[in-house]
Amino acid sequence: MDASGWAAWAAAVTSLATLVVTTVVGGRRERHRWARDALTDAFVAFLEASWRHSDTAGGTAGTDAYAEPLLAEYREMRSQLTRLRLLATDGVVDAGESLLRRQRQVHDVPAGPERDEALAAASRARRAVIDAAKKEMGL
Repeated sequence: MDASGWAAWAAAVTSLATLVVTTVVGGRRERHRWARDALTDAFVAFLEASWRHSDTAGGTAGTDAYAEPLLAEYREMRSQLTRLRLLATDGVVDAGESLLRRQRQVHDVPAGPERDEALAAASRARRAVIDAAKKEMGL
């Protein structure tokens, strides 16, 4: 084989190596981007359900009319917490579980001073989730 043949083989091997490296690195980048996007979506959905739960509970004034909407938002939070368990670190999950427990307390206590305190505790726990989310995402 002459020099031009060797040059063609070298070019082909270099091209193949570049393709493999680009595919591996690009695939890793895509997986990281997907995981970050999925984590962001889970954080947002979890926190939005928490806000809706608190907003609904704050306006119940002791009626049973809000029991089902409260339960629906609580269920949504549980569902999103499952996603967070798959995507986030233990610190985030712990903060999410704490918020979920606080939201359940909001749901379980009667309207009045007890509910106001439960809503305040949920608000503090929500702040802890936000802080954990920012730390998790490097923000």
